[in-house]
Amino acid sequence: MPEWLEVVFRTLSAVTLLFIITKMLGKRQITELSLFEYITGITLGNLVGYISLDTDTSWYLGFLAALVWVSISVGAEYLTMKSKKVRDVVDGKSTVLILIEVFFIELAK
Repeated sequence: MPEWLEVVFRTLSAVTLLFIITKMLGKRQITELSLFEYITGITLGNLVGYISLDTDTSWYLGFLAALVWVSISVGAEYLTMKSKKVRDVVDGKSTVLILIEVFFIELAK
């Protein structure tokens, strides 16, 4: 198979894989992503580029790496849903900007 045809095949396969992975991980706006999700997105994009252009290595190793990243990401999302401690580590602790009691006291004056 000519090298250009292999690159076309790898690119189409990699884009299809990336589309499926993105659907699995869910749709979100960029401002709604946690730091971990943002890093995962960048890494998956890098892996897909690697899969499509690096013809010297086997294509299945890139797919395996992408699937490992997806497994880690899905596992982290599941753990953050189930555990407050894990959520605080992965997403960071939330900060209360306005205390309701103080706000009502100020309104009463």
